[in-house]
Amino acid sequence: MFSINNKLALAVAITSVISTGVSADGTSALMEEVVVTADKRSESVQDVSASITALNSDMLARAGIEDVTRLEHVVPGMRMGMSGNEARIAMRGTRSNNVGTEGEPTVGVFQDGIYVATSTQALGSYVDLERIEVLRGPQGTLYGRNTFGGAINVISKAPDFNGVSGSITTLFGDKDRRKMQGILNFPLSDELAVRLVTMTDAHDGYITNTFKEGTDDDLDNQDTTYVRLTTAWRPSDKLEATLRYSESSKDTNSTAIWGYQQVGGYVDGVLQEGHVYQKPGATQDHGPWQVSRNESSAAVIDDKSITLDITYDLDFASVRFTHNETEFDGLQFYDSDYSDAGSLSDAGKFIGWVSTQDDTSTELQLVSNSDGDLQWTLGYYMFEQDSDWGWVGSDYSGNGTIVEWIWGHNEYVSESTAIYGNATYSISESLRVTAGLRSNEDKKGRVGARNTWDDTLWKAAIESDISDDMMVYASASTGFRAGGANSAGIVAVLAEEGIDAKLYDPEFVTAYEAGIKTVMQDGRLVLNAALFSNDYSDMHAQSFVVLNNGAAEYTMNGGQVDASGLEVEFQWAPTDKWYISGNFAYLDAEFGTYDMAALKGLGALGGRQVDLDGDGSLDSLSLKGYAPALSPEFTAGFQVSYDIDLGEMGTLTPMFQGTYTSDYYAFDINVAPAKQDAHTKSDVRLIWDSGKDLRIEAYILNIEDEAVMNRAVVFGPGLSGTVAEGKSVASVQSNWSRPRTWGVGITYDF
Repeated sequence: MFSINNKLALAVAITSVISTGVSADGTSALMEEVVVTADKRSESVQDVSASITALNSDMLARAGIEDVTRLEHVVPGMRMGMSGNEARIAMRGTRSNNVGTEGEPTVGVFQDGIYVATSTQALGSYVDLERIEVLRGPQGTLYGRNTFGGAINVISKAPDFNGVSGSITTLFGDKDRRKMQGILNFPLSDELAVRLVTMTDAHDGYITNTFKEGTDDDLDNQDTTYVRLTTAWRPSDKLEATLRYSESSKDTNSTAIWGYQQVGGYVDGVLQEGHVYQKPGATQDHGPWQVSRNESSAAVIDDKSITLDITYDLDFASVRFTHNETEFDGLQFYDSDYSDAGSLSDAGKFIGWVSTQDDTSTELQLVSNSDGDLQWTLGYYMFEQDSDWGWVGSDYSGNGTIVEWIWGHNEYVSESTAIYGNATYSISESLRVTAGLRSNEDKKGRVGARNTWDDTLWKAAIESDISDDMMVYASASTGFRAGGANSAGIVAVLAEEGIDAKLYDPEFVTAYEAGIKTVMQDGRLVLNAALFSNDYSDMHAQSFVVLNNGAAEYTMNGGQVDASGLEVEFQWAPTDKWYISGNFAYLDAEFGTYDMAALKGLGALGGRQVDLDGDGSLDSLSLKGYAPALSPEFTAGFQVSYDIDLGEMGTLTPMFQGTYTSDYYAFDINVAPAKQDAHTKSDVRLIWDSGKDLRIEAYILNIEDEAVMNRAVVFGPGLSGTVAEGKSVASVQSNWSRPRTWGVGITYDF
């Protein structure tokens, strides 16, 4: 699929002059070797034959990474989609469309080795982290299903046995932001240590609701609390046990599940701007960050997790046992007519969903300890999810009361078991081969619609040391994302149209990658690059059906996507005071044969929508030649910082961070209202470090005040009582990134 053309040549040229930087307590902390566990064993990131962006705690602090949303600034090719309280991560031509309890992401997120099951949970806060590893490309053999596009490993700091320590951080910012964070580490004995982390974060909404004065009903506000208690026990050099408990809660107005602003739509095939199906007398939104809503919205999320992690050294190998149990509860609802003219007296209409979820996972690993030619990993994995979710609506009595479970319960079960193995053999001092295999069995569904899928994933790689500071590698691998079952209510509606939508099958990828990893200038320059080609099949398509006078989503298998490209990243410390780093990505991704349910309001759409069964109505939409959502052709990022020595007054570090993204579509259906133009976003930070125990930081994010569409959806809404009643409508609604923000933080270490 690769072609060495002018675009790739331009990519290399641009990369050679773009820089990015992350700095911390001096250059050495930023250029030091980062040890990762991407292959389930501890290795230098430069020794792993895969595309990995590894960020230590200093790098995370300087880049302002407080959750998954800002990773796109430092990871080549990664795009961060958002809507409501859902993370929609996109990478190498993949994207997450369906969300919620059954909406498993295409990029797997792992917190201290534990799979984060939903896109809602993936938006959890990052607090007191050791590092983050972002693996690009399918990671099926070691991580299993739903690492279809990649994996994100989030590793928290372990208790320190060397003494009492900790920190207190206070941050204030615009929109009345108030963040408090405390860390306390204390050893109880030579064998037992505890680390406690607490955080609260609150601010007013970034999206002004003009319907009434005040900030109570502004959207995209925040009120989050987080607690983590980690206990480590080391009775000997061979045994280590860690018990980790975390609890988080969020109460926010949020935005809307699929996007909060109606930006345009098609009425009987004709494109119009704005809200095309609003109720009579409604006020059009004034812009991405100013809306008018007369009905309430909310996202109330509670998440509890407990993990037991035990490692024992058997000399020839280390055995690791990990067991986790997670409880999750979520309620999300919004003003479903997206205006100030509707009323909850429209009894029974769809306004959101509610869910409860229990996850259990167990993993047993055996990892070789030998320094010999053969290094290997064996493992067994088991995951089970029991969930119950349903639609939220208004009270049928018409008194404006919000009612949970108004359209019943959807009890849903997801089970996965796997046996896997991975081995690397050194043919010579400079040449190694790697092979991996994973056998999966997945069961998913609900009463009346369940299925079992079996699959075997594999990986093969070869790597060679050109010199002590340069390695080249090539790999081929496979991955998949699990199939599933649609809700009973949707299935019943579609059955009336002759469509069997009970189940949808898994989607698969075969991926090829060739890369180079180098360290130059006596360790001052690290440069990594990779070419990749991913062939996706049976990709999931997001479609909509009108249910209870509102749009409800369902999933079907669409077809093929082909994606290839180039990714480059580097870190450079030309002197002890300068730190520069950068990333660049070129992506060529488009749909092959890919058909989904038609949206009649779009009309023929240039011949893409057709009547397959000859009944006179459009029933199939072809996306062939379109680009998948959130797949820009070019992205680039850079950071640069300079340490100014103030003598006994410490160090002052100004830092600039910028990103460039070429134009892209925010939804798979590439229509004009869903297009985001090329743009830049810039951040600045000024950091003073006393060199002892005090640190003050001021920042401004998104200096350009750029409104960036990070999610759009084209759907057919329910139209009763609206200006478009009786017409065929395909509406486009979007979600936008935040406006310019600023803040000042103070950290005291002890």
